[in-house]
Amino acid sequence: MLSPASRKLKLCQTTIALMVWITYASTYLSRKPLGVIKSSIKNELKFTNMQLGWLDSAILLPYSVFQIVLGPVADRLGPKITISSCLFLSGSAMVTFGSWSNYYMLFFLLFLSGTAQGPCWPSCSKFLSSWFADANLHSIFGAVSTSAFGGSIVASGVAVYLMKNYGWRFVYFPTSLYLLLLSFVAFFSFKTPMEYGMVVPGKEILPEKSRTGSSRQHQLRELWQIPTVAELSVAMACMKLVRYTMYLWLPVYLVQSLNYSTADAGMYSIVFDIGGVLGSIILGIAADRVASTESYRALLHIWMASVSATISFILFSLTASWGVSYNTMFMMAAGAFICGPDGLLGGSVAISVGESGGRNAGAAVTGLINGFGSFGAVIEGPLVAFIAEKFSWDAVFLLMIFLSSLGSFAIMRAFAMQRRTSRINALLVEDSV
Repeated sequence: MLSPASRKLKLCQTTIALMVWITYASTYLSRKPLGVIKSSIKNELKFTNMQLGWLDSAILLPYSVFQIVLGPVADRLGPKITISSCLFLSGSAMVTFGSWSNYYMLFFLLFLSGTAQGPCWPSCSKFLSSWFADANLHSIFGAVSTSAFGGSIVASGVAVYLMKNYGWRFVYFPTSLYLLLLSFVAFFSFKTPMEYGMVVPGKEILPEKSRTGSSRQHQLRELWQIPTVAELSVAMACMKLVRYTMYLWLPVYLVQSLNYSTADAGMYSIVFDIGGVLGSIILGIAADRVASTESYRALLHIWMASVSATISFILFSLTASWGVSYNTMFMMAAGAFICGPDGLLGGSVAISVGESGGRNAGAAVTGLINGFGSFGAVIEGPLVAFIAEKFSWDAVFLLMIFLSSLGSFAIMRAFAMQRRTSRINALLVEDSV
């Protein structure tokens, strides 16, 4: 039977995990609606397709860059201040979006929102990791990282409802007010265990001297030279490019190549998200079980998942003409094996690498790995459009297979490096004894 202190800790952990899930899912309310309202903006304001494409870049590019640049902010100011500030600034930037018709003003507001959201996930990751034992981080992050997929689905549904009933100019107004309100909730609620006077069993606590000594801002060159950071960043870039290609182009492929109706294509493309939710949760649990003996073994499971993603894309492309049931099966498998590793590499693994050795750089490393990976999302639009137009959709799937393979190779390198480091440390301990 749990003691009162343990019950209180369990309640706090459950509440914190739920709040982080809701918080990060809510950030999609200022990102995803743009895809829904594009056609309405084009019809009313007479923007070209190229201008609409640059509006995508207006929010995605600063999100990627400032996730790297501003990721370390949470290590210095703390997650509470950083998260609440991100939400407040993003909501403030987008609350008047529907009041403008000038292209450059819309571009500017999206740029501000993307910049403000840059440090959000690194801050959420650092805050979440402070509440859970190191041995449980993979399963926790596997579950919480599903907020990206859940937030994407909810944000699309909300945007469609608001646009149909009130027009595109009203879409960002209530969602931005919600983000402003959520920023105050986060400021008063996102407290660390230390602020509550609680201790998390199984959580490594840095000595005060170590925390103070590592509070300085880490330079990007220093972060990049941390073992496995470069490999994990490359893997994330490959996976995010593949993931966003499936998000934004899968319905087009289903309509153009497999003769799905527009409605069916939209419905079946959600299968990829469903697979992502299942894959993130299952892989997180599996990674924690093997990491309980050797922490580096979690990367082996992540590598196996990424290899399975490559196989899933091969099978999907070979059986594409066989019908809906085969499409659904391999689409769901691809979602599970791509999104599962994405959630862990950009969360628990990145945090562990950044905090190891008393660095206190968990948010900085998470921002670097996720920010570098997000460049894949930035370039996927023009890259996929070019390949599909100049060659074929088969060539696009060859690109997905190549990128999945490249990501798998990078993860295997990181696994080998961590295993070698672990064995060297074990030998040093034996020698000292």
